[in-house]
Amino acid sequence: MRNKITTLLFVVALAVLWQCARQVMPSGGPKDTQPPKVLQENPPNGSTLFTGNKFSIRFSEFVELDKINKQLLISPPMLKMPSFHLKGKTLTVHFNELLKSNTTYSVYFGSSIVDITEKNPLNNYTYIFSTGKTIDSMSLAGTVINAFDLKPEEDVYVMLYKDNNDTLSLDSLPLFVKPYYLSKTDKAGKFHFTALANERYLIFGLKDQNNSLTFDQPQEEIAFLDSLVLPQFKKPVPVDTVAFDTIQGLSKDSLSVLLDSLKQISDSISNAQLTTYQLRLFVNADTVQKLLQAELLRKNTLRFSFSLPAKNVKIKILNKPDSIWHYDSEGNLPADDTLLWFLKEPHPDTLSLLFMQGADTLDKIHLRAIPKEKSVRHGNKKREPLTEFLQYHANIQRVIKPNQQFQLIFDQPVSHFETDSVLLIKGDDSLYNPKYYFADSLHRKMIFPFVVRAATAYHLIVPDSALSDWNGIFNKRMDIAFKSKASKEYGKLTLHVLPPRSQPFILQMINGNDKVVDQRFFNNDTTFIFLYIKPDKYRFKLIFDNNNNRRWDTGNYLKKRQPEKVLFYSKQLDIKSNWEYEEKWAIK
Repeated sequence: MRNKITTLLFVVALAVLWQCARQVMPSGGPKDTQPPKVLQENPPNGSTLFTGNKFSIRFSEFVELDKINKQLLISPPMLKMPSFHLKGKTLTVHFNELLKSNTTYSVYFGSSIVDITEKNPLNNYTYIFSTGKTIDSMSLAGTVINAFDLKPEEDVYVMLYKDNNDTLSLDSLPLFVKPYYLSKTDKAGKFHFTALANERYLIFGLKDQNNSLTFDQPQEEIAFLDSLVLPQFKKPVPVDTVAFDTIQGLSKDSLSVLLDSLKQISDSISNAQLTTYQLRLFVNADTVQKLLQAELLRKNTLRFSFSLPAKNVKIKILNKPDSIWHYDSEGNLPADDTLLWFLKEPHPDTLSLLFMQGADTLDKIHLRAIPKEKSVRHGNKKREPLTEFLQYHANIQRVIKPNQQFQLIFDQPVSHFETDSVLLIKGDDSLYNPKYYFADSLHRKMIFPFVVRAATAYHLIVPDSALSDWNGIFNKRMDIAFKSKASKEYGKLTLHVLPPRSQPFILQMINGNDKVVDQRFFNNDTTFIFLYIKPDKYRFKLIFDNNNNRRWDTGNYLKKRQPEKVLFYSKQLDIKSNWEYEEKWAIK
């Protein structure tokens, strides 16, 4: 069955090409986007009993070599770089050292061969030959995907290593040694190796930033498997031209449809012959705590960013005793890698800060703690400083859902609030001195716990100077209008999630703009009810939160730790208003 389908596919392709050949080539046309084609190889690609020290390739157009010194890879590796000679449309490669006997060689050009007009590259071209009687005939294939969003990754080097280094362990080879075999992923994230020896290999993926073909940059994205891989033999399928009679009499459109269908079947058969491997690409986890950034975010607010959660970081002020002035910090939770400092005036213009992790010194810096003065000119009058007001933002924009609480977040801790003249209008009802409370110890997050009614207009008015922060900065009049929609404007979803085992999980609801709009944490079979869903298309993402820190964690190659696993629900849900949905996600 496999032979017949492949034969039919081959004949259909010939027939389509024959029909195309009858058409007249139009003059002019769009920009050339096609790569050069190989017309002839001497000796032929895949030759055995290779002798001499050179081979040549003739192309369909004039070519040149682009960054050949960085992209060329020869397996097994050679001590000396070959020489290259271009004459007309022919490239000749000369080896500058003796070839080993009874050895299969693979010369990988990457995307270094380009046409001279539009620089279109001939991607992943490989010339293979053997100095012995046989060619290594094993193959290996797979895909590379992003570990966080599972999207295919293009232009990732996939590298194979033999355990044949006398000084380095096999796991250390990607850090110091170029690979024995090399491939590169296409737009679908697929990679493929041929002419491999029948032995096990370490497989490693790398998004190379400096063309070194080694993992030598900490921010390079990498991928690896926990065990060695063994290639397989892929037997070629013979072609029987007798099947040509099967397609006689078909129209061009019918031939095109048949060709597409047979190609899909043929690809499925081809892929079924090989075990495919999946590599998940990630940025290696930083294991050393570092101060990444220290900045004056705004007046009286400093921000410190660290490479790791800052739960054990201590910050000491060297140029002013803590007892003379005051500050408060926000953050410092187990999962936080960012701290905010809120400064109480007066304080020094510049702070000398010492950062400690236990008994170890992380950094010592001098940081400006006051912003540059801004002023305004009125005609020819002298410049005057701008008036300062307490800044804030609300947690909603124009529309509030029935299950939401209205919240104001201030730039600085609030020390005083006169509520007598604060007015909250709910539809036709007016309420002075509405209830409120602070959701945090710093008094930055103020919540008004009123019950939201459907299809109702709201209006919050806070008079000028009703609020002040701990530095005596008052608010400007706050006039905030928002509304709620009718319940029928939203959708409802009941989602039954059945994980394969009991452990911490994170469930994320993602809208059509790839924004996480809801997040839930659970450990076992759970039913989630999502109310008041804005009509949109949604996906659901599951994170295996192995360390229970309520966030996705990347991997670490040296510790042989893979990134935390991510899965997506197979369906994209199109939530419509006034509809109720029920879904079951049995995770395998």
